[in-house]
This record gives sequence, C-alpha cells and structure tokens, in this order.
Amino acid sequence: MHLDWTDFPDAPERGAFLCDLADIPDNGVLSKDLGGYPILVLLVDGAPRAYVNACPHQFLPLDQRSNKLRSADGLHLLCSNHTAIFRADDGMGTAGEGEGCQLSLIPTTVIDGAVHIST
Repeated sequence: MHLDWTDFPDAPERGAFLCDLADIPDNGVLSKDLGGYPILVLLVDGAPRAYVNACPHQFLPLDQRSNKLRSADGLHLLCSNHTAIFRADDGMGTAGEGEGCQLSLIPTTVIDGAVHIST
C-alpha cells in the first residue's frame, strides 16, 4: 500500500517551509516535526528529497530507534525499527520489511535557499 503525503493527518499546506537547504546534512537526514507532521529531508545528487517520516510497514517513524538512517553509500534509507530498506531517490522499498512498499514522497521546491513543499 502507498499513501500520498496529503493522506496523512496534519499534512501541511502546499508551499509550506520545510527547512533551509544548508540545514540538510551531507549524506545524512534531517528529521523534523511540522506541527504533528513528521518529515525527513535529505539530499540526493545535491537536490532535496522529503518524505513523510513513517515506515509503510507499520507506520512507525524511521528514526524511532536511531538517527542513523542513511546507508554508507547514501543510496538508501534504513528504518531503525525493522530494518526495512528504501531507495533514497524515490522511496521505493528494496529489502527487508520495506520490500514492495514505498515511502510517501513530499514534492519540494527550493526558493532562495529554502526548501518548501511544491505548490
């Protein structure tokens, strides 16, 4: 099952500010809560990607047990709860409990160095 980012409770409005581009760690993940709406923001080939911070396996936050979510090569996100593995570029599950699932991508736009939800 795949949910659109707007299907989650407390989804922010399009155009909402997510973070400054400079706040996203290289080969890491920025975890934020936007008024009860958990997000993950990361860089893939220099461009921001944002996902709802909810593993589709059991809808637990990927960083519930550890904040080390990025694989050493930066190509995957790892759920700290049940070792589900997702591609960083599109959120598709590739192994473990994530296989056949997909993280909910939040479309982003960069405006003057700030990452926003696309309108």
